[in-house]
Amino acid sequence: MTRASALPEPRLDIARGGELPYLVEHWYLGPRVCRYMMVRRFREVLARADLAPGQRVLDVGCGWAYGTHWARALGCEVCGVDLAHDQLAWAQRELPDGPRLRLAQANAKALPFRDASFDRVVSVETMEHVYRPDRPAVYAELARVLRPGGRLALSTPNLASPIEAAKRLAVRWPALRRRLPSSCFPEASDDPATYHPYRYHHPLPAAQLTAGLAAAGFEVLGSARFLWVPKTLPDGLLGAGRLAERALEALPLARRLGATLLVWAVRR
Repeated sequence: MTRASALPEPRLDIARGGELPYLVEHWYLGPRVCRYMMVRRFREVLARADLAPGQRVLDVGCGWAYGTHWARALGCEVCGVDLAHDQLAWAQRELPDGPRLRLAQANAKALPFRDASFDRVVSVETMEHVYRPDRPAVYAELARVLRPGGRLALSTPNLASPIEAAKRLAVRWPALRRRLPSSCFPEASDDPATYHPYRYHHPLPAAQLTAGLAAAGFEVLGSARFLWVPKTLPDGLLGAGRLAERALEALPLARRLGATLLVWAVRR
């Protein structure tokens, strides 16, 4: 398996101004702390996917295609899918390899690819936006398009983390919500008439995620929880925050409360 620290971050020269995807404007080009959190999520997922040049990789929920671009920079043949056509169009227009990225608007419960088309499937912070009744179908699709022996790595917010607990309280206590930074809250219902992927935020317990993957034909190899630096931390304190994060992640009990859950598995 590739060590996360061994994956150099691809640097992108993105001009500020104009109409930028939210994740570009407020995370990639935002405060150093937000940039660190975003990049670390991608780095950990791509490392657990154990990418190698020439592999066929599918990035599910690719958004503005940052992870798609990173996998391609590592020498992989990459496809990215997302529901948000505007982000895909921006990526193809603005990223340096945009015209060469195979990006498609698609729903993860009905992927437009043949069986066993990919060697690797990656997904960063997407499953929490998947409509809960559709999740079994999504697991089945991930298994269908991945070749036997192929590897899956995905991240999603850790339901057991303090920040997710605070979000659940904030839905019931408006005064608390006003004190929390802008974020996705678990308030949208399972009503197909009102569903929108970016207003629908329902992280799932680790046991439920691993059970769903196992039922779809995956052998779950492991899981990890990481990320303790809060996005409201002043940029000047990022160094200290990363040191504290490293110390917390070395403690088994504390590590279970990290903000991000990462699961990796192999297709049986």
